[in-house]
Amino acid sequence: MKSIQARAHARHQTAFAALAATALVGAALVATPTASAHDGEAHDVAAAAATDWANYEKILLTKDVGEPIDMAVLPDQRVLHTARNGDVRLTDPATGVTRVVNTLDVYANSEDGLQGIALAPDFATSNEVYLVYAPRDADGDGETDTPTGNAPNTLPAGEDASYWDRWLGVNRLSKFTWTGDALDPASEQPILDVTTQRGQCCHVGADIDFDGEGYLYLSTGDNTPAGTPGASGYAPNNDAPNMNPGFDSRRGAGNTNDLRGKILRIDVKDEIPAGAPPGAGSTYDIPEGNLFAPGTEGTRPEIFVMGVRNPFRIEVDPETSSLSWGDYGPDAAAANADRGPMGYVEWNVVGLDDPHNSGWPYCHGPNAAYNEWNFETATPREFFDCAAPQNSSRWNTGLIDLPPSRAATVYYGDQPGQQPRDELVNFGSGSGQAPMGGPVYHYDAENTAPGKLPSVWDGKAFFGEFSQDYYAAFSVDWSTFEVGEIENFFPNADLQAAGMPINDNPMDLEFGPDGSLYVLEYGDGFFRANPDAGLYRIDYAEGNKAPQASFTATPESSSSAPLEVAFDASASSDPDGDALTYEWDVDGDGTFDLTGPEVTHTYTELGVYTARLRVTDGSGKRTLTSTSISVGNQAPEITVDLPADGGFFDWGDDVPFQVSTEDAEDGTETVCTRVAWSYGLGHDQHAHPEVSGTGCTGVFPTDPNSPEHGAGAHLYGAVVITYTDNGANGLPPAAGEATLRLNPKLQEAEHATLEGAEVVEDEAASAGAYVAGLGKRDSLAMERVSLSGINSATASVRGRGTLQLRWGSPTAKPFATAKVNARTWRDVGLSFRDRERTGTLYITATGGLDLDTVTMVGEGVGTPPPAEQNSTGPSGAARTEGEQ
Repeated sequence: MKSIQARAHARHQTAFAALAATALVGAALVATPTASAHDGEAHDVAAAAATDWANYEKILLTKDVGEPIDMAVLPDQRVLHTARNGDVRLTDPATGVTRVVNTLDVYANSEDGLQGIALAPDFATSNEVYLVYAPRDADGDGETDTPTGNAPNTLPAGEDASYWDRWLGVNRLSKFTWTGDALDPASEQPILDVTTQRGQCCHVGADIDFDGEGYLYLSTGDNTPAGTPGASGYAPNNDAPNMNPGFDSRRGAGNTNDLRGKILRIDVKDEIPAGAPPGAGSTYDIPEGNLFAPGTEGTRPEIFVMGVRNPFRIEVDPETSSLSWGDYGPDAAAANADRGPMGYVEWNVVGLDDPHNSGWPYCHGPNAAYNEWNFETATPREFFDCAAPQNSSRWNTGLIDLPPSRAATVYYGDQPGQQPRDELVNFGSGSGQAPMGGPVYHYDAENTAPGKLPSVWDGKAFFGEFSQDYYAAFSVDWSTFEVGEIENFFPNADLQAAGMPINDNPMDLEFGPDGSLYVLEYGDGFFRANPDAGLYRIDYAEGNKAPQASFTATPESSSSAPLEVAFDASASSDPDGDALTYEWDVDGDGTFDLTGPEVTHTYTELGVYTARLRVTDGSGKRTLTSTSISVGNQAPEITVDLPADGGFFDWGDDVPFQVSTEDAEDGTETVCTRVAWSYGLGHDQHAHPEVSGTGCTGVFPTDPNSPEHGAGAHLYGAVVITYTDNGANGLPPAAGEATLRLNPKLQEAEHATLEGAEVVEDEAASAGAYVAGLGKRDSLAMERVSLSGINSATASVRGRGTLQLRWGSPTAKPFATAKVNARTWRDVGLSFRDRERTGTLYITATGGLDLDTVTMVGEGVGTPPPAEQNSTGPSGAARTEGEQ
């Protein structure tokens, strides 16, 4: 047993006395801190001031986050953060510089890749950092452990059940030694391997935390696709004969003998012999008090909580002896008498002495039971007994009789009235649900950091909503774990009014040693480094606010030297309207030797340079930001020759693609094996990666089962294509990127962007809702669409008036019209010529019309797949051509 001091919770704020005197508030430096506002007890401000958002600021630390996944704040306030592709970045707010310090060799299909990062509790002395990732070559034989592409939905002809074993891989928990500037790759010690099924989406989980005893907690997802055939947005328990076992969540989350869909608790050994294989008794021991005692037949003793779907963010708080997590749910828009409850998501909090079964995939939300649906015959059976659930799956390797399920602490759906706490759907502006667990704040009066949060937030659990773009604070009675008030923390309306970056798809949130809230945000888009992703810090700041530093560099790269670059910081701003001074270190030598909002610099030698901007207001508050300038290698440009961006298809279609590239150094000859693509199922504000591959030509195989994601779900295809060049002039390779959106031909009117009209819920409508009262000044906007291959549309409409289609503007001349005179729903046709270009389609009307659906007619951009693939769904890169 390690000492309590050694087990101090590294992810929570702690008073670092040695740092406090010189603590930098991220990138914002205060020249002369005001003692009365920030020092010690004086920072315990009045509640009115503490909840006035004019007294807070959100500061950008870096936009260089890749596809952001997780972060850990170091004691010196530098931040380590991970990206799915295997990159570990280090951001130093004091210098404004972000560097990739390590890159792990990861299996990067679907949601797999590099996931969680956490500091060891005794990091100050051990320098140990923990990571969770999907190793491409876990056994070290030099070969990828699993096939490329996606596994089929059904067992191939001539194969038996052992066929599925080839798709097994692991997600690995390892610890590394931090050298001060990077992780030492040679120091890696694998701790625990979680066997997973690859070649499919979704739900990895993979967050790490520690309790006051130093026990390590690891979350794992259920490794089951959201679009499981036949699930229709309810429990994905499909073990029909010959189906991919990945479609049955009972094999993982509902299995007492499997580590998936769990929160694990282990005690990592202090001394681990070199070369020790990961596992119980070798690299870790089992603490007392887990759900199953060691030696219990048909169980894994590592399990603390079972029955979770995707606990993407967990938080262990030693001071309150609590474990909390956000858990994703399925996507059914409404309850079904034969299937079970609507799709809820959850936030849970329990004591560290309370191992249990959270219920998935048998019961969910308010402990509502699912039907034990017969997926072979598509007929209902009995409902699961939440008090005594049983696992009857053909893939079950554990106990049949399971611990009782329990209701979530807090659960919510997608619309007001669907849950006890409507705040959770009223705070945000997006659609869908995606809960992110967060830390408990502990106010420290002795912490002299100027930006720490005031004591009004003491003891409150923080929370992020990825799909709805907000943060919240939960007041919790820590003796009963009952949730009281839920507050919207620093809402987007206040951020916009102050000219600060909005909250944009929260991925992770942590309190640093300075008592400020650090947030990692994914931004809008999928499977990529989104331009609006970033790492930020939220400070309490009465009075003067730090400036917002921003600049452009034109051009950012060239093939040769000399290169003259124009730097423009005119987009920088100050929330208080102060005059700003601008200082530049454009060559990365550490000296700020140029001044002014616009400067130029000529790079005379080849290389990669970090250009930094430091912006200072009149009171001495500063913000830094940086970018890279590449002299000697330019990123390639990708041209997607087909399909048209925004094109329409039918679910189950193959969508042919063709890609070409141009590179300033390599020329126009494309190395097709370097063209990497990923197709995923877009759903509201997030997406589930489904198929990936390489090649200049081929098809994106859409899944005919995608509508099983849930009736009424806003679904579409999301594609990211990248191409990496050879590198040049001694500089590393650079990558270019292109994105596509593919739209299903059937479009629900309520999913469009509405101006004036309103959505009315109605069980008789196509997806349980329609748009009502579409009149003269109203419009529906369908954004990012192409009518390539489409020559007409059929609208389900009622009322009296004229339905109109317009391109690019709601006031543009209509290119198609249809008169309507119907008291009940009627299909009316609108004919037109196809339009190759991508833009916004507006639907307007005269009179007063109700609109349910619009179905595009024509070939579109998709073609039916070969007959033998119609029933099996996507088969990944097997249908990619043109590789070289």
